[in-house]
Amino acid sequence: MSRIYRNEKQPTVDLPSVDLLTLLFDSEHGLAQDDTILHQEAANPSNTVNKRQLRELVERIAHGLRHNYGVGANGPNKDVITVISYGQIMVPAAFHGVVAAGGVYSAASPSSTVAELARQVKIGNSRLLICGQEHEEVAAKAAKECGLPLTSVLLLESSPKWKLRSLDGSIDAISSSRLPWQRITDRKALKNSLITILWSSGTTGLPKGVMLSHENLVAETYITSLSGRQWALAEVEKGNELPAVTYRTLGHLPISHIAGLFGYLLAPMYSAGTVIWMRKYSWDDMLKYLKQYEITIFYTVPSIFLRISKSPEVTDHFKHVVGASTGAAPMDGDLMQASNAKLGSGKDPMIGQTWGLSETTGAITMMPKGQSDVTGSVSPILPSVELRMVDDDFNDVPADQEGELLVRSPLVTNGYYNNPQATKDAFHDGWFCTGDIGRMRNGLFYIVDRKKELLKYKGLQVAPAEIENLLFTHPQIKEAAVVGVPAPDDPGTDLPRAYVVPTAPNAVSETDVKKWVADRLAPYKQLRGGVAFVDELPKNAIGKFLRRELRDRAKKEMGIKAKL
Repeated sequence: MSRIYRNEKQPTVDLPSVDLLTLLFDSEHGLAQDDTILHQEAANPSNTVNKRQLRELVERIAHGLRHNYGVGANGPNKDVITVISYGQIMVPAAFHGVVAAGGVYSAASPSSTVAELARQVKIGNSRLLICGQEHEEVAAKAAKECGLPLTSVLLLESSPKWKLRSLDGSIDAISSSRLPWQRITDRKALKNSLITILWSSGTTGLPKGVMLSHENLVAETYITSLSGRQWALAEVEKGNELPAVTYRTLGHLPISHIAGLFGYLLAPMYSAGTVIWMRKYSWDDMLKYLKQYEITIFYTVPSIFLRISKSPEVTDHFKHVVGASTGAAPMDGDLMQASNAKLGSGKDPMIGQTWGLSETTGAITMMPKGQSDVTGSVSPILPSVELRMVDDDFNDVPADQEGELLVRSPLVTNGYYNNPQATKDAFHDGWFCTGDIGRMRNGLFYIVDRKKELLKYKGLQVAPAEIENLLFTHPQIKEAAVVGVPAPDDPGTDLPRAYVVPTAPNAVSETDVKKWVADRLAPYKQLRGGVAFVDELPKNAIGKFLRRELRDRAKKEMGIKAKL
């Protein structure tokens, strides 16, 4: 019999039966008013977008996409538009505008090379590209490789003027007319819709397009806000005055990741918050803007919290923060406590850890408002989420033993875009297999390992097989295997390390191997764990690399002690 874990206080909730845009712009659940400033440019504070302006932009972009490019003309869920950009205030307008037109927003990493972007465009069957100014050259070259004309590459700009215009200047996609979005209330249509594709690295080395629906994104928005609203209602009922806090968050994470897309485009708007947009993350700019804009809500990855905890230049930068959280990689109790000491008053636990994946539309665990934990757990399960822990044969394991976490929830993706085999492989009897190994201790969940071969570098996914496939193309490399080694003092970050069998002794150097990768893959996919040359690679009887042996060897070579 299956052992299913649920939220004890609120196992399920009734979700609003509306599409995402209606939830954010027109439902009683959304707290933003027409004059609420939703987006502000950090470097130019006078450049802002309020809810009324955003609605107009969304409908004008929807009209421009429909009438210039036919987006949604043959029905929704079909026309994929690939978007590559750093953070800017026009990105939310582009996202909502694509959805309003009936298109599918496909988010590309801002670190993408020409080859990586072109591959994503091809896999997604995308016939239209949107790029920020910094990615104009990459987008133009990728479009050429995919056979797309420059009229099908739109430049998105926020400053000094709002702009969405083709690279050749012939098409303005911000129309003078408006196209209202289609309101959807049918639950089946909401569940089966496709409005967003996020790209998750696969163990084969090729990215997989995670399909997210109206139901997925509405559920994540609604469910993650519940505890805060319930806490506020309880305080009012007690006769307590709610603190006068303005929701201001700093947009510094990639918008191609679920954390950035949800954390900046959806959640703040739903709760009448303002996103202060950094054009591109830098440590110095982040510290400057934290103070300048008196940021109150702060979400970031453990590697940035690590730097915050260790940096003497961080003084009172977080004194206005009233809510903080982390995710994308595990965070242990020691780092949590060290980081908490730099937030707010530095006395009360503040950081709540979330756990989730692109395939679960982000968080499926979250620390409720008014509660805390500093032991490194991933917080309680959210309502309408069911979890199991199983062994390799899908038998449920006791709570105190390690097992792979399976999820069932309205938050779980319908599958991978145009990849039925990958979709089939990701589910077992209706449960999504996360590939994360967890265990329970004192009623709390902890992530202890990964079953999948994916690595994570500062929260970004790195597929060993992608690097291996590239190394195989080097003329002086006979075989290669890539494993991850823990980054010193950087929890949750893996450093890719290559074990290389050269075609002949000294045929290739470590510098040669690293340059081969650096010239062809994004910066976060580099061999920061080094290169080791071997005569042969350990394999099983059918020729599969024995990665555990290589990981153990790597730890010994790098002087990393195994965790008890």
